[in-house]
Amino acid sequence: MRLSTMYMFKQNAESMSKRVSDNNEIYLRLSAGKSLLRASDDPQGATDAVKHQDALAKLELYRSVRTSARSAMEHEEGILSGVGTIQTSLKEKVIAAQSGTYNDDDRKALAKEMSGLRASLFNLANTRDSQGRYIFSGYHSDTAPFDAAGFYQGGNEARQQTVADGTRMQVSRLGDAVFGDIFAHLDKAVVELERDPIDKAELEKALSAASLALDSGIDRLGKAQAELGTNLQQLDSLDLNGDSLINDTIVKVQNAIGADYGTMTSLIMDSKMSEYALSASMMVFQS
Repeated sequence: MRLSTMYMFKQNAESMSKRVSDNNEIYLRLSAGKSLLRASDDPQGATDAVKHQDALAKLELYRSVRTSARSAMEHEEGILSGVGTIQTSLKEKVIAAQSGTYNDDDRKALAKEMSGLRASLFNLANTRDSQGRYIFSGYHSDTAPFDAAGFYQGGNEARQQTVADGTRMQVSRLGDAVFGDIFAHLDKAVVELERDPIDKAELEKALSAASLALDSGIDRLGKAQAELGTNLQQLDSLDLNGDSLINDTIVKVQNAIGADYGTMTSLIMDSKMSEYALSASMMVFQS
């Protein structure tokens, strides 16, 4: 009889200990917000979780790269808009100068206006981004794209970034592709407008070259702006697709680690059942 009582005591104690352990395990999973706490809990689930987490990290990295690329291109888009305004104003000045109705003082005033516009255009061409890199120098972003005389000295390759799996995108334009040799022609036109006495033949020649350079510049600008617009639209599309993939992958990670709604609901139900079982075991142990 004594042996039977001790045996029953031992059995009840072991049963209660197991209930406590089971209960603690369930609460650990609830506190962690997932059922998979260690790889041994579900080796295949742990493998899937690592795979999906790696995929998620890659997708989030691409999203960050696209955000950076978008910021850079929107900044460039604003600069190119300013370039267009200046080029249009310069074209008007050149046309006015070609009319032949200006006297010496008028020509000198016009030359001063064009010189100021040229300086503004030059400053835009040598714009830096928020990190101090020259926008229009390609991969030679620590070198100003144009020297004081207006000659291009930047890189020969435009900067690109990988914005999604298998998708590389140009995120800046080269200065020589956007501005060409416009500064040299503007400088020559200003010199001839300021010449005293005037050399009509040289002035007409310089103004004609400046006009053609501005026409070419406006055409190049339009192509650059169209390319930027296309790239920004592509980023919008990639963002939509990327966000969808990120959401799908998050669900896969949650399913792999048991953090999905169904698993968590099941754990809550298990915790209630475990509490009842533990209470029953304690009552038996105490009786």
